[in-house]
Amino acid sequence: MSRALAVSGRRPRTLPAGETLSAEDYRRLIGVLESVDHADDLPEFRQALALALQSWFGFTGVAVLHGDTFVDAVRAGCGIQAGYLPEFLDEYAAHWATRDPFRSEPAARLLAEQGVVRLAELDSDSEFVRDFLRPHGIRDKAALLVDGGAAGVLYVGMAACDTDRVPDRDMAALRALRRHLTPLVIEQLGRDRERRAAQSTWQLTPREWEVADLAARGLTNRQIAQRLFIGVDTVKKHLSRALAATSCTSRTQLAVRFAAA
Repeated sequence: MSRALAVSGRRPRTLPAGETLSAEDYRRLIGVLESVDHADDLPEFRQALALALQSWFGFTGVAVLHGDTFVDAVRAGCGIQAGYLPEFLDEYAAHWATRDPFRSEPAARLLAEQGVVRLAELDSDSEFVRDFLRPHGIRDKAALLVDGGAAGVLYVGMAACDTDRVPDRDMAALRALRRHLTPLVIEQLGRDRERRAAQSTWQLTPREWEVADLAARGLTNRQIAQRLFIGVDTVKKHLSRALAATSCTSRTQLAVRFAAA
């Protein structure tokens, strides 16, 4: 009897000695990637990524922000958050945002070099940690950065409440995840940039565009404020500017305009 295959009895390749990630870790990576790889646009991608990181990695709070640069993303960028209470976000914006170690130049340098950084690598005993994070039950944080070059930057901040230190194994898994997320992030950031450029006649700032887009999706002013880390009054100001720039008199008209964008 003739054979169909040149080599018989082939076995799956074994993992090399000292392999950092387990089969369970790779399943987590696949779980996150499967959650985001069919997202139709950047808002859907951000939401799916935040929820997947909560589900597959157990992070309590997740923020997904983006901008042209790291500074734009963490200080004035667009994005969403999941898992945080409004009171926490209000206190952060009012008193602690400027003292957040993840918004610092050292954080920017480390993230550019390593891609994923843990709070302990920046400042684990600062006033920000002792007087703000710990009283709110946050025991450690990690951040992930994808630099898409001309397409922009995506920053992901993750809060852990059940451990004093995000495990090394989770950090290794996040670094692997970042590598696989990068082409998806670049594609989504590029498509979003093209979409906004197509409506450049509206002359909206990135923040005004973000507010208008969320309003067009049916979110209330309070929900938009919670997602974007800004006050309700600020949402109203941006939305009024967006309505005027797009010649819309209602959220319904705005939704129609954005659906056609």
